[in-house]
Amino acid sequence: MRGRRVVDADGYTEVPERAVSEVETAPWSPAQIVALAIGLFFAVLGGIALARTGLDLNDVHHPHRIVGWGDWHHTPLLALIELGFGLLMLLAGAIPGAWRGAMAFLSTVAVGFGIFVVADAAPARLHTWLGVHHANGWLYIVVGAVGLAATMFSPVVWSRSRTARGVRHRRVGRDEVVYGR
Repeated sequence: MRGRRVVDADGYTEVPERAVSEVETAPWSPAQIVALAIGLFFAVLGGIALARTGLDLNDVHHPHRIVGWGDWHHTPLLALIELGFGLLMLLAGAIPGAWRGAMAFLSTVAVGFGIFVVADAAPARLHTWLGVHHANGWLYIVVGAVGLAATMFSPVVWSRSRTARGVRHRRVGRDEVVYGR
């Protein structure tokens, strides 16, 4: 059976061929799901806190409100920080494989800040500027530890390549002889 040939105005011929191409899929990790969950939680928490405290750029550490299910105190500055943390964590979870280091860094920062709050390293300043208490510190420690554990212990899953079959056209010059299939 002869193949189909198409000749255009300048004398070149297009010959259809059977094409087989390998398609690589991006690696993913269960840590991405954890990062997306942490990011969504903090984006929502920061958004709710910002809605309840309001945003006055002249005085970002007042008013002081209790937000969420726990005894989590917030100021507008802490709400902005949590919103940014949540968005960065969402970004870390949305990009497959590449942002695992960012997730580890953000989780480490959360654990470190939580320890700083729980240890009462600067209680008057932290309470004045961010409105944090021990409950906030423990929240950051737990969330950071979960993020670090997911980063360290979840595997990266490489899926198999997929084969795509189809027809592709190859341009042949005037002087080449083309035999159909």
